[in-house]
Amino acid sequence: METSYSLEFGNSVQKTLGFIEQLPNPAFLISQTGEITQVNEGLLEVTGYALEELVGCHFSKVLPFKSQRDAMRSELQQVPDDGTVLEIEWLDKQGRVATALALVRKRKSQELQYLIHFLQYAKRDLPLAHRFADKLLASPHLGVVILDASAHIVEISKLACKILGINRLDVLNKHIDQAFVGIPEEHRLIQRELLEGVKVSNKAISWTNDNQRYELLADSNTLHDETGKMVGAYVIFKDVTNLRSFDQKIERSDRLAMIGQIAAGTAHEIRNPLTSIRGFLQMFLQMFAEQGLERERSYTEIMLTEINRINSLVSEFLLLSKPRDVQYSIVDLNTVFEELLPFIENQALLHGIEVEYPSRGTLPLVVGDAELLKQVFINICKNGIEAMNKDGVLTISHHFDEEGDRVSIDIHDNGPGIPMYVIDKIFDPFYTTKDEGTGLGLSVCQKIIHDVGGQIRVSSKGFGTTFHILLPYL
Repeated sequence: METSYSLEFGNSVQKTLGFIEQLPNPAFLISQTGEITQVNEGLLEVTGYALEELVGCHFSKVLPFKSQRDAMRSELQQVPDDGTVLEIEWLDKQGRVATALALVRKRKSQELQYLIHFLQYAKRDLPLAHRFADKLLASPHLGVVILDASAHIVEISKLACKILGINRLDVLNKHIDQAFVGIPEEHRLIQRELLEGVKVSNKAISWTNDNQRYELLADSNTLHDETGKMVGAYVIFKDVTNLRSFDQKIERSDRLAMIGQIAAGTAHEIRNPLTSIRGFLQMFLQMFAEQGLERERSYTEIMLTEINRINSLVSEFLLLSKPRDVQYSIVDLNTVFEELLPFIENQALLHGIEVEYPSRGTLPLVVGDAELLKQVFINICKNGIEAMNKDGVLTISHHFDEEGDRVSIDIHDNGPGIPMYVIDKIFDPFYTTKDEGTGLGLSVCQKIIHDVGGQIRVSSKGFGTTFHILLPYL
């Protein structure tokens, strides 16, 4: 009985490698000289090897063939162009041997390679508990990481990879020190102390990767065999970012609504006496200047400056109130930033900061008020510039979110970052770390973006801060 298998290979190496990674069964590529050049997750799972433990090694590490090393190479050379199916032996990292029915096919590009794809291989009939574990790992709502007793990652779910900002193929069967190299252990989500019996239940964790900040609820525990010996540990975490963001949005909206009502009701009561005071002070200023009373004139200028500051604060109050004249229209973000850049670059120059704008000319159209959006971008850029010392870099870039319906304008500074105990408060009205700040700037920015159906997120790892301004685009 003949079985027909058809696989199409393009000339692009990247296309072929992407195809191999998507195959559900174990698969790998072998060069003409017998080196393994690429493997997929399936092969790492059944063999227990890490990626770098196979790539570059001879295929006999997986296909022992007893004394058939040369025989296997000979068989590969005789593979017809349309491929063939062979029964082969393979072994895992523990040296255990099993058999598999494998499709072997040539891949013709700059160099001849062979695809080995396990079609049928020995699998135990998994009990119900194992099937449940597989479902947990496949869940789009749970992040799962399983470690063995020596702190190697033996399993990790796709959601965990997304949240941790890592590639599953790069960390499978790796020691956590290798998987998270460069990140201090105290800042890792997965730590070795798990294997020391440290248990966690519903622990709230804020985690930031390169693109996004997540709010998580984590559980962890150790795993034991039938004798009670500890053989590993697991971490399960649930992404509650949207839920917490929703709660915070309601809380902030309530606060902003209250402030808006106070502002709308008291603005005129404040501004009326301010107008009278300013008028008399301006009259005094002119009189003192004419009479040459420099000291009195300088005092009057200080008082006028403070009056203007109070008036500016009242104006920010009014921006937080609901009724205001907003002119919604289709806005070209490229035009907005071209108009803003001279101002931002001048501010940066005064502080010895460099501005990079890799998104020039590639931003989409959005719906909003152009002037209010400018206010948001200027405010956040100024905050980033002021947070850095000389020789810092402010980067304005963008990316599209996974759902594809929003564009994220990313404003990044390489300053000292925002401490985790502060990051949750920066959008609160009147919260500021600046000596002369009002604490309303980011609150106003957040309201402007929320009013057009967008969102502001902030991520900081202690060595830089990125504000992500997400806007629906056309």
